[in-house]
Amino acid sequence: MVASEAGVAVWADNEADFDLLGFDFLVDGLVVALTEPRLLPLTVGVLGDWGSGKSSLMGIAGREIAALTAAVEIDGEQVDQPSYLVIEFSPWQHQDYDDVKTALMTSILDALQKNAPTLSADITRLRRVVEALKRLGRRSGRVSASMVAGATPIVMQVVSPDLDPEVVSLAATGAGAVAGEVKTALAEPPDEIGAGDDNAEHANDIQSFRTLFGELVAASPYEAVIVLIDDLDRCLPGTVVDTFEAIRLFLNTPRTAYVLALNQSVVEAAIDSRYPDLRKPDGAGIGRDYLEKMLQLKIAIPPLSAPEAETYVNLLFAELHLEKGDFAKVREAADAVRATGDLTVAFNTGIAGEALGDIPNELATDLSWAAEVTPILSTSLRGNPRQLKRFLNNLLLKYRSAARRSIDLKVPILAKLMVLEDQHQTDFQRLFDWEIAAGGSCPEISQAEDRARGAAPASVEAKSPEKRVSPKPAKKNPAEPAKGRSAPVAESEAQTWADKPHIAAWLRADPPLASIDLRKYFTYSRDKLSFGVSASRLSSALQKLLTQVQNDLSASRRSYYPQVKDLDSIERAQFTEALLERVQRAPASTAMTAALELAEHIPDIVQQVCDVLKRIPATSIPPETASKAVNRLPAGGPGVSSLFEVWASSDNTALKTVLEASLAARERTGPSGDVG
Repeated sequence: MVASEAGVAVWADNEADFDLLGFDFLVDGLVVALTEPRLLPLTVGVLGDWGSGKSSLMGIAGREIAALTAAVEIDGEQVDQPSYLVIEFSPWQHQDYDDVKTALMTSILDALQKNAPTLSADITRLRRVVEALKRLGRRSGRVSASMVAGATPIVMQVVSPDLDPEVVSLAATGAGAVAGEVKTALAEPPDEIGAGDDNAEHANDIQSFRTLFGELVAASPYEAVIVLIDDLDRCLPGTVVDTFEAIRLFLNTPRTAYVLALNQSVVEAAIDSRYPDLRKPDGAGIGRDYLEKMLQLKIAIPPLSAPEAETYVNLLFAELHLEKGDFAKVREAADAVRATGDLTVAFNTGIAGEALGDIPNELATDLSWAAEVTPILSTSLRGNPRQLKRFLNNLLLKYRSAARRSIDLKVPILAKLMVLEDQHQTDFQRLFDWEIAAGGSCPEISQAEDRARGAAPASVEAKSPEKRVSPKPAKKNPAEPAKGRSAPVAESEAQTWADKPHIAAWLRADPPLASIDLRKYFTYSRDKLSFGVSASRLSSALQKLLTQVQNDLSASRRSYYPQVKDLDSIERAQFTEALLERVQRAPASTAMTAALELAEHIPDIVQQVCDVLKRIPATSIPPETASKAVNRLPAGGPGVSSLFEVWASSDNTALKTVLEASLAARERTGPSGDVG
């Protein structure tokens, strides 16, 4: 019995209110920085990938700081009051219907008005400035466009002296022109901005907000005003830049701090997009330099290590099964282990027994199978907390669905198949094809596991890789089926599959699948058998590389192939999946050429490329692809002969003709040097 039998076991897919990730050392660093007066004003970047826990870290630190108090005397009595005002803001919620600059200013003023009502008069004067800026925005179409006067000097600071001098000069001239326009636009009739008020003239100058805001914070009862800004990497480029400009131009005053949670590469790309003309002589954008200028401190969230991932998963199950008091005990026990500084599992069945005495049966069962699954999850999901949580939700919901129909699934087996499906879809498709063809318990999985676990059969060991991959096969008609092929080819394909680094790691992970009928598991784990991994699931760096290798210019395209080859095995497999999805959707595209050229340089993707090409209807394959394939794919390589046989027996006459001619030419002269 697992947790889901008592109810659908799911966890909310949002930031946590308490630390299950062991982020205490990161929280401590952030709290220390934000409460150190000598560092203020300060802008901090909390950096991490999607789902890494940025929001949770920032929220936990914010709550800890908001709870700090100091004794003050009010009407002769000592009263504890908050030492810091902590404000939360999401620019993503404002980008579509309001200007993010004035929205951020207004949010801070609203918080001060609520928590320090004695400052109402000063806040009212600041609101007039904000309203003037809003009116300017309505006339100009968008406030941010009218504030370029302030933004341009910041950008110049970032990129100069590397920026093209002509660009700098042009931008500076434009800044001066806009500055004059802003001052004129702000000169509203007196009755609109507070006639007779001594401070009304402040509305005529954007810098007046900064001056008044600094005075307001200084007069507040707080040691500092701290603003937590989340979701920045969800925003459009203009909103990203506007948020930074609002901080630097208007709000960066003594006794203030701004914490921004962001994916660095995404935000850098947004800044590059916002300023496409401001590039360095080498063509690089200004995003990285811009962030270096804006962020005085960076706190990077590392991916979870395997022990940390196991601890996190185990604590999720503890949260699910335990009452609040017992859950607090196991969290304390985990914190005590983490405090040693050793990267070891901080919570498991043994530690639970020490903390609780008696472990609930449901928790003990879940911790048992989680111990089998977590090692492969931590590797395949790259130590990402949100992906781990989503995977577990999906896993247990599928288990629950099967249980409703009295289908007995073993959770570790289902989880292992789901990992393969989620991360390496062509390999998952291949295993599915083998299993269906065999009618269950396919022999290929046994051969592959033997290979990965170092127990290959003697008949297989006798075949050296050199003998299995002949550099120059004998002449034959490609349409003629290979003789005596069944047993050795099936064995060879399974072993070649097992030689892929990511598949070898997957095969070595428990539980073993040999002799298990997997068909009922495929009923619940086949969401993506149609093939195709969305490029949007790749990291930003891999998405960029995916675009670069599809360049129509051969020299430019090929210059990026070494980067693909240097990727680690998991990233390269994910990259290849995404590229081959493009090939399947558009066989006549540059993606096809890139896939074949990469296969020439990266032997361990040859089988994967061939498998995909065999699934594409031959009538959709351009005839010239046959020539490229013959010249790029290794003769006798894994799956190559099988691919050529499929094409040779197809109804695509032109494809067959080019294939036969190319094979004949290769027999006469050997592989050509370079086919575009």
